[in-house]
Amino acid sequence: MLLLALVLHPMAWQASPWQLHHAHAMAQHSGSFVPMMMAKTKAKKSKPKKSAASGVAKVARGFGAPAKGSNAPLDKLLKQANTLSRACSENSADAMDPRTWIQLAAEAANLEEYAEARVIMEAGMKYCGGEEKAAIIAQALGQMRRTGPLAELKEAAATLDWPGKGDESPYNPDAVRFQRYSSPEWPKDCPRGTMYPSGSGAIALSTTAVLDPDECSWVVKQAERTAREKWVSDHANAANIGKDMIWAKGFPDRLWLREVPGLIEWFEHRLRTRLFPMLQGLYPEAIPSADALRCHDAFISRYDADGMASLEVHQDTTDFTFTIALNPADDYDGGGTLFPSIKPVDDDGIFRNLVVKPDVGCVASFPGRLHHGGNAITRGERYIIPLFIYLDVNKLSGKPRGWVLAESGIQPAQPTGLDVYSPNLLPRGS
Repeated sequence: MLLLALVLHPMAWQASPWQLHHAHAMAQHSGSFVPMMMAKTKAKKSKPKKSAASGVAKVARGFGAPAKGSNAPLDKLLKQANTLSRACSENSADAMDPRTWIQLAAEAANLEEYAEARVIMEAGMKYCGGEEKAAIIAQALGQMRRTGPLAELKEAAATLDWPGKGDESPYNPDAVRFQRYSSPEWPKDCPRGTMYPSGSGAIALSTTAVLDPDECSWVVKQAERTAREKWVSDHANAANIGKDMIWAKGFPDRLWLREVPGLIEWFEHRLRTRLFPMLQGLYPEAIPSADALRCHDAFISRYDADGMASLEVHQDTTDFTFTIALNPADDYDGGGTLFPSIKPVDDDGIFRNLVVKPDVGCVASFPGRLHHGGNAITRGERYIIPLFIYLDVNKLSGKPRGWVLAESGIQPAQPTGLDVYSPNLLPRGS
């Protein structure tokens, strides 16, 4: 059993076999609704196939593929939604109760209708009304509910000529080269299930830039210029480690993109036009389309040789994680992402500790449950954006986001973020 919020939480610290400490990050909830957020994870077996295109073995079952057999579980889910729809039309107490929406979302998650779980809770925030009730559902959603910038920052961003603005040129995979690395196996505890029967080619390092280095330089300068005082630091004094209340251990400086004018707008634009198409091309058997990808609330991390210089080996509770290098590798010594047991895909040797170090504008991507850490830097500063990626799909039905709401007559919430551009989101009132 697994908290629904945990599926939505980007990083769960988990000690590797070579570490003794274990700390588990979990969404806190002050009310009595936590049991209703419990969602089962299901392990499924399937016959593997080999994909020559991506260099990794694939599982015959694809995300978003319609399931065979009875539709009874989906019919039951829809029946519950119809009951809630009537409650909404009657403005009854059930429709105003966050527990009702969280329970329906948990049922959807039990069926691996993950996209439905999200849109159901977003609709619940709208119907329940009031900040206190909406906050309960928002906490259950975790960081799948992207927090937007403050009104004044959004207004400032509207007139900002951020780099790449208006550039709708498609991602060209032929223009980017990748080095693939293998792990002993694909992690078996991925949130959406094991995607491949082997770890061949699980890690991908771009050896040419995916993002223009000038854009990356602008991101760093914009962050430092406008929000220097907002860096969340816990390395200045040993007693401050963990004071940010995110983890019970040290973490590099962080700055939420939403706190700097233009960064969220630039970031979402490049997710849509560059980064998500890139990731889908690297793992095509696991990711049905670039539109199936969503990113948790993002931040810039700053490693400082004189402060927090590294990040211990851990696992993320994501489908995929990748990092964008924002400054040139010669700005610092050391750095990169450490993997305790990998090797180049064409290496016949043993698995071993290796560091994957992308240069400015380059990325390193891998399954989030693969053990990894931030390799220590010994000189300078290293800036990255870590991306925590989940698959926003309905695994059992294969239907588009919002099908439960559409068929039951519940009005969805107004699309935000990348949902605005999504071709796989049922429109309002459909």
